[in-house]
Amino acid sequence: MPETPDFDQIARRLQPFVSPQYVTLVVEQFRLVWNARGAADLAKIDTELSMMMGSTASGPYVKNLDRAIRALDR
Repeated sequence: MPETPDFDQIARRLQPFVSPQYVTLVVEQFRLVWNARGAADLAKIDTELSMMMGSTASGPYVKNLDRAIRALDR
């Protein structure tokens, strides 16, 4: 999983063109999209493991992978 981008730095490029409040909103939207993408990745992993191993057997693996993936963004 790639490192979390510096959304503040990316949005600062807009500062000469828009208000500071707009830049703040853009940063928040970047974060929401990034988090949604991560949630979609976790859901896909859960589905794939459940199909391969069965939902009961895959449960502990999904929990460990979920924890590990979420730790990457901290």
